[in-house]
Amino acid sequence: MQHKKIFLTEENADMISFRNYESGNNNNILHRLKMKKIMKRAITYELTPKQRYCLCEHFLKGRTMKSIASELELNPSTVTRHIQNALSRLQRVAKYY
Repeated sequence: MQHKKIFLTEENADMISFRNYESGNNNNILHRLKMKKIMKRAITYELTPKQRYCLCEHFLKGRTMKSIASELELNPSTVTRHIQNALSRLQRVAKYY
């Protein structure tokens, strides 16, 4: 018996996603919504104000670490450390869920 190789393209990925959605298999969507809610809560309550500010400015607003550092009058390596510590805290929280 020969196996036929199927390559994932944008078209068939959309079809697969739509078929899963039609069949009522919304586990992935529900999982994403749950994780989004957990991360929002973790960012609000688990991070220090500087970690939260540096993380949001860098990832959400696309600012460089140098520009954040000059605004906060910190060394760029300190901003990097704040972001790394924030990410490690968020990863720890995400492991529980």
